[in-house]
Amino acid sequence: MPLGPEGRSHIQRLAQVRRYRHFDLIGTAAFALAGFLRALQRRYDLWGTFVLTLLPAVGGGVIRDLLIGGDRLPLGLFREPVYLVIVLMVLLLGTVLSNLISPSRLASPVWGAVFTVCDSIGLATFAVIGTRVALLAQLDWWWLPLSAALTCSGGGVIMDVVSGREPRSFQGEPYEELAILGSLVLILLWSFAGRFEPLTWPITAAMGCTWWLVFLLRLLVVRFGWRSWRLGPAR
Repeated sequence: MPLGPEGRSHIQRLAQVRRYRHFDLIGTAAFALAGFLRALQRRYDLWGTFVLTLLPAVGGGVIRDLLIGGDRLPLGLFREPVYLVIVLMVLLLGTVLSNLISPSRLASPVWGAVFTVCDSIGLATFAVIGTRVALLAQLDWWWLPLSAALTCSGGGVIMDVVSGREPRSFQGEPYEELAILGSLVLILLWSFAGRFEPLTWPITAAMGCTWWLVFLLRLLVVRFGWRSWRLGPAR
């Protein structure tokens, strides 16, 4: 494991600190808003908009926790209603504000940029959280990047399927790859920080550096249209 008992205990305590708790909620709100904007662009009804707002916000975490089991059950979505409250707030405020936005503006680059930023915030946040959850579940280190990828994209993949789209992350757009890369970097940074235990600030700094890395990489992927390698001959 990349950290000793003192380091893992520190990460466990961080989850209870208010400002770090807000970190989790911001990621949830960002993914919820990204899903809402997707539904708004497709002009879904209220129920369809709720589903597309809910899935990316909590879907990945639900799938992850079901697979990990143990202390992750019952699901946090049921133990802590704040996640559903955030989704409903995004839905309510977004529905009110959407009446002030003309359909032509929804296709503008500005709303595309808003979606990208929200999506990038959610990706970076959930990459760190997915890694942290797997670490505290005492899984072997190679499961940590997979947990990060699943937390980030599980709900989004379901959202794409529900809305009749082939998941974008299957079409050469790096997404889960960024979560996996960020998780691997975080594991390396934690391994280095573990040498300085019982100091805890390097552990926290590692999480912050990883967040910024994933966030900026996602923006660069969208800005420059980077593509991941695809199987088969080039077309």
